[in-house]
Amino acid sequence: MLRRVLGNDEAAIKRVWEAGGADALRILDIACGDCREADALGDAFNEMKAERAPDDGKPLDIQLTGIDVRAREIADANRRFGGKREDAKTGGKREAEFLTGDASKLDQHKQLGDGEAFDMVFLRHQNYWNGDRTWEEIFDQALNKLDPDGRLVITSYFDEEHRLALDAIENLGGELIVTERNKESRALKDAPGKSVDRHVAVFRKKEA
Repeated sequence: MLRRVLGNDEAAIKRVWEAGGADALRILDIACGDCREADALGDAFNEMKAERAPDDGKPLDIQLTGIDVRAREIADANRRFGGKREDAKTGGKREAEFLTGDASKLDQHKQLGDGEAFDMVFLRHQNYWNGDRTWEEIFDQALNKLDPDGRLVITSYFDEEHRLALDAIENLGGELIVTERNKESRALKDAPGKSVDRHVAVFRKKEA
């Protein structure tokens, strides 16, 4: 799904194409929980590069930073995905670090550093419906952590929440590139109208 929604975004594709060697593709995963998507993110971008630059020859290196307020989930993410390793398929380097912290205060988090920018900020299952003010602060921090050519990607559980989140991010200075209903989304049996990654949207910063 991520490959599809980014597929026509030439600037994003270029960043993936050019990353590699000393220039790792830097991803910030906000409210990541135990970050079950860690490997899927790396795989998706490696596949995108392989499709666009099959003769490039350089493996794609991935540097992933995840943050969440839930210490137990962060400990699980570090245990399963943390540290440095080599991608068995491509030989590229994969490095992941998971931090316990409040995503609405990223600019105060010492380990993220002042002015540190990311190629992609990922927010899976944002929860705007259950705390709009908090999530507006998180969206604002996410946009501020983007490199000038970076991309913010969000997913949502249900239609109305997705619409509200899109409006909020645009009001904070995000420019919507694409939003798409995920036809492969898995319905939640105990929550009618909700499904896993029901919508995916991609933003960039609006030009000043």
